[in-house]
Amino acid sequence: MQAKIVYSFMLERLAPWLAALLLACAAGLAWSAATTDSVTVDEPSHLVAGYSTLVTGDFRLSPDHPPLARWLLALPLIFQQVHWPVAETPAWQSGDFLTIGREFYETWNDGQRLIRSSRAVAIVLFLALVLTVGAATRELFGGAGALLAMTVVAFDPNWLAHGHLATADVPFALAALLTLLAAQRWLSRPTLPRLALLAAGFSASALVKFSWPTLVPALVAMVLVARPGRGRWATFRTLAIAAGALALVSLLAIWVAYGLRFRATAAGEADFPMMVPGDYGQPPPRTPAESWEVVLHDPSTGSDRPGQSAALLRFAHAHRLLPEPYLFGIAFVQKKALGRAAYLRGEYSNRGFLSYFPWALAIKTPLPALLLFVGGLGALALRWRPGTQGPNPLAVGLGVFAAVYGFTLLRSGLNLGYRHLLPVTAVLAIAAGGLAAARAPLRWRRPLSVAVGLALAWLVAGTLLAAPHWIGYFNEAAGGWRQGHRYLLDSNLDWGQDLLRLRTRLAREPDDLPVWLLQAGHPPLPRGMQVRWLWGEGSHAPHPAAIAGGLYVVSASDLLGLTRPLARAESWRDPRLIARFEQAAATARVSTEVKADAIDDFEALRRLRLLSRLALRPPDERIGTSLFLFRLSDAEVAEWTTP
Repeated sequence: MQAKIVYSFMLERLAPWLAALLLACAAGLAWSAATTDSVTVDEPSHLVAGYSTLVTGDFRLSPDHPPLARWLLALPLIFQQVHWPVAETPAWQSGDFLTIGREFYETWNDGQRLIRSSRAVAIVLFLALVLTVGAATRELFGGAGALLAMTVVAFDPNWLAHGHLATADVPFALAALLTLLAAQRWLSRPTLPRLALLAAGFSASALVKFSWPTLVPALVAMVLVARPGRGRWATFRTLAIAAGALALVSLLAIWVAYGLRFRATAAGEADFPMMVPGDYGQPPPRTPAESWEVVLHDPSTGSDRPGQSAALLRFAHAHRLLPEPYLFGIAFVQKKALGRAAYLRGEYSNRGFLSYFPWALAIKTPLPALLLFVGGLGALALRWRPGTQGPNPLAVGLGVFAAVYGFTLLRSGLNLGYRHLLPVTAVLAIAAGGLAAARAPLRWRRPLSVAVGLALAWLVAGTLLAAPHWIGYFNEAAGGWRQGHRYLLDSNLDWGQDLLRLRTRLAREPDDLPVWLLQAGHPPLPRGMQVRWLWGEGSHAPHPAAIAGGLYVVSASDLLGLTRPLARAESWRDPRLIARFEQAAATARVSTEVKADAIDDFEALRRLRLLSRLALRPPDERIGTSLFLFRLSDAEVAEWTTP
């Protein structure tokens, strides 16, 4: 007993210093990736949308997220020399945030330099999340549990991967945890300042991501658990107070965030449309009204999407219940979910896979972290089994939030990557902290402590060995990063983060050697890179010369044909495609038309066929974790691309 008292005393004295050490390690590891990873696919869209609203008050760009996290991430740009000539561009008139983001970080400015300040803000938010995980775990399991949970998050490659990027994934997880923690504090002692903090946290969640409704069942469950014996009237009154305060404050916060106006621009009715996911074979919308119709209807039926969502959005829009860009953003996200290319273990889908996120959790989470998650959940089950003290409202809220949020992921057609699991893994890390307070028999306590220590050592060592390539991390069960592309693509592995490393690698090659590049998502190129694009548009338009010998650098998603079915090897087993290829070749042989800035059907098919062959051949090199480099001769290219 005396030894336990001494241990508790020492832990309380050392806990702040150990927490500071963890934060310093997390910051250093995240910054090492922030300075070596190139600008990724989604960062430009987030940042130009945030910067646009800060300097022009225009909310048309990239409406798929509310503005709060984007403001924080784009704020450093206000204090730097930034070139922003958007008014002169067709992309601004069409709301083409993808082109604006690429030009902003590739042509108008030195994107690799500019991105660092925004990533510094992202790292601060990541450290705030680590602290919030610690605070929530301390509330449940004490100081030792808090340090355990903080260590799991601080050294998880997936948190480090997205904790240094200027995106909205970590900010939403932070806002959600702060909301649940504030709810716990308010339920334990209902005061007006604590209710204000709860409302602020909930409003922040509603202004970071449209996933905020997943918090509502969690908050209701917390109220029901916190006041089980106080009568129905007391419980109803508590629910009514919380619901009224949260609804009122969040509604006001949304209107204030959008400038207390309904329209997306300060001028009122926008002259230009908001960009939307286009329907195949249909022209892009030319007016705001056309944009609104496109995001609400189902292209397969030509009418509104089934269910109540479209009707509710039309009602809210007609009665101006929320700002137009906020409502448009909700519809925009739902529209994107109707058809988005997904890849899982060699299979492709435009509707997503039910097992996508369970697989992502299983093969991208470090194995020691998985063991700690399972152990923590087991300890919770023993701690709150029937007949013991009732569950803690915070634990219930966290569990319900993770379950509801996870269920929405399973139902979603947006299989975009592990990053969407971060709110769930934050809750699992808190559960892992329960191992520090597990009610194990005395003879099992020392072995349990040793096992937890070994798991943490394994986690730290594995993360350091993977540094700084955390975006492409896969655990040992998946074969590590070298085999990751066989299981998952997109932001799990291939988000444009390795282009800086490619620039360094190409410096060793002769200047006259042709370098053909195909990078999924077309993020901005680092300055000084001279490449020929195999495919693309705008500044990344395909090089018009016929492909021949040289270096071919292809990212994993494009190598396996994630968004181009005709680049997949199985497509070229179809005799109809072979016949089309032969016909295109015959047409090209007799054609006298020369296109200086485009490629004809035959050249396009040659490139697709080359990709299908490269996918079957081991690369000559791997650049980072996402880029495959092939050195091909003229003869090889001709052999693989001749009918």
